[in-house]
Amino acid sequence: MFRYWFLTIYVVVSFLKSMRHLYDHELTDPRISYTKRMHLIHEHAKRFSRGCIDQSGSVMTIHQQKKLPDGPVIYVTKELNPVTTTLLIGHLEKPFAFMAKPKLFRYPILKQWLKKMAVIHQNQTDEVLLEEAKERIVSGQSLLLSEAYRHIAEALAEEYDCPLVPIETSGTDRLLTGKIVKRLRPVNVDIHIKAPVMISDYAQKRA
Repeated sequence: MFRYWFLTIYVVVSFLKSMRHLYDHELTDPRISYTKRMHLIHEHAKRFSRGCIDQSGSVMTIHQQKKLPDGPVIYVTKELNPVTTTLLIGHLEKPFAFMAKPKLFRYPILKQWLKKMAVIHQNQTDEVLLEEAKERIVSGQSLLLSEAYRHIAEALAEEYDCPLVPIETSGTDRLLTGKIVKRLRPVNVDIHIKAPVMISDYAQKRA
């Protein structure tokens, strides 16, 4: 329970500190390319996310089968929830956009950071989600999608010849327990970053 409260305090303090970064010159300068700006923003988010995991005392192990190619990729994982998303923001190599529920955009500071990270509103039609995802890929930003949006991932991969990178995580379900009284527990968390595959290979793996 104490770890959970330490995490809560860390999140609040970090968000307050982040206000001075929101409008940093490097994050708003129009002369800086979209790709470089996303790397800078991602570094801020990565430090915050890793700090959250560190508060749990957990041990992180990353298993990466193969070096990722240059350019955007589409990370695909079985299921996304706030814990897994936070974990992956802190430990995946490439800056990525993802889908978030509209309620997360209600919090002023979080809303600003989600916008800077080019996060996509989840409650939209598949056609709108696909178009917004295309904008991210064309701009050079990677994407993180759950298996629920595999059809969007495959459509993007086929149209833009973009590699799909399957991601598997284990241990995150034991990280935060309790429905009423939350407990943050130290656990062993593994992230398996599979080798990137093209859409034709991915279709064969699913068959």
